[in-house]
Amino acid sequence: MSKQEQMRRREQPGIGVATAYGALQFPLGLLIPPLTSMVPGFFAETMGLPLAVVGTISGLMRFYHVASDPLCGALSDRTRGRWGRRRPWMVAGAAILMLGVWLTFMPPVRTASPAYFAMALLFVYSGCSLIQIPYYAWGAELPSTPFGKARMLGLREVLGVIGLMLSAMAPLLASLLGYKANGREALSMLGVAVLVLVPAMICILFLRVGEAPIAREDAGGRGASRVLIDFWEALRFNRPFRIELSAALIANVGLLLWQSINYFYLSQVLHLEKMFGVVALAAGVCAVVTAPLWIWLSRRFEIHRLIAGAMLAGALIHVFGFALLPVERPLVLLSVEIPQSIALVASLILAPALQAMSIDYGTYRSGVDRAGTYVSLTQLTSGIASAFPFLIVFPLLAWAGFDPAAIKAGAPVNPDGLFALRVMGIYGAAPMQILAALVFVRYPITRAEAARIGVALAQARGAAAIR
Repeated sequence: MSKQEQMRRREQPGIGVATAYGALQFPLGLLIPPLTSMVPGFFAETMGLPLAVVGTISGLMRFYHVASDPLCGALSDRTRGRWGRRRPWMVAGAAILMLGVWLTFMPPVRTASPAYFAMALLFVYSGCSLIQIPYYAWGAELPSTPFGKARMLGLREVLGVIGLMLSAMAPLLASLLGYKANGREALSMLGVAVLVLVPAMICILFLRVGEAPIAREDAGGRGASRVLIDFWEALRFNRPFRIELSAALIANVGLLLWQSINYFYLSQVLHLEKMFGVVALAAGVCAVVTAPLWIWLSRRFEIHRLIAGAMLAGALIHVFGFALLPVERPLVLLSVEIPQSIALVASLILAPALQAMSIDYGTYRSGVDRAGTYVSLTQLTSGIASAFPFLIVFPLLAWAGFDPAAIKAGAPVNPDGLFALRVMGIYGAAPMQILAALVFVRYPITRAEAARIGVALAQARGAAAIR
């Protein structure tokens, strides 16, 4: 096989390479439900921490990404060696993440102090940053066409959804075995799975997928001033990336707001605690089944318009369903959650392709490879979005009188706190999702322009590899 053919396959990966790349997202997806819903509830109900303390620490740890993500992106872009730019940092991240998962999911203590909770989350989020930033940058640089990006990065997200879906089965399995849905046993099952699968999937990635060569010039210089200049230039000269970043930030605030209170809403408002795992499982199955449809549609329609339309539909389904229908009935609840998940999965599956198109635009326009910088900015805003529910929503619920630890101890439910939880669950996320849809519509890069840029970069990378 000629070098030109090797580069063509690398730039437009087949399904085998795409699967080997995306497999790591599966165990990373296992972490999402526990970190957004289960871990806060577990440390508030079982480990003896007040809800406001749990919310504050969880939110502040997400702001830790403000420092960790840019650092990981800068280091990843600037690393040179026989193992490539991305691999060394992912190995370090895996080791740190393993320690954090043990402390958080399988704590060797019966009660936790605020310092313990903060330390455990610090290890988890540090490890995730060191893995995810190089990993996502690696994938963003490979496919050259919009459909190629949607297929490869969409497959990555599908595998993440499968991990998320199976993770949501842990509470269900724990309930069937007679344990608490949000207790130590459910978290331990997830912790063991992550400890085994993350190293295994990293090995598969390293063995099967090659990194893209540098197109023209790398983001040189290791000084702090050079890093800050790179971040400024990445934002200043890349309007498509700014629009995509803003829309994703707003959308994530809405999505994570609902995810953070989902367990409490189901258990205290609807009295359907055992449906927590069932709802996530059913929604995840529908999302995985319909993901190929969204990827197929990306070959025929503009990706940003697909995302905007689907996000608007998902918000309306949630509001009208929860406000007007008797969702305290399990089948009615599923009839609302399933179509909502099918609609919102469009953003999950297709947004990474939009991000990769923006990264290609920045590389083509500036001549500088800084995928790690772009990805770190995306992850940074995602961390800020994930902090919103914990820093604002949890304290607001506590101020209104909602206290899950007191409820578990047998205290009567405060009606004001329950009302606040109900209102937040029905109407809290929709305004953010509608606003995000309006921003996504303004994305300026068409499929035709993205394909032209992708081909130009693929030729440049091929020439660099041959030299």
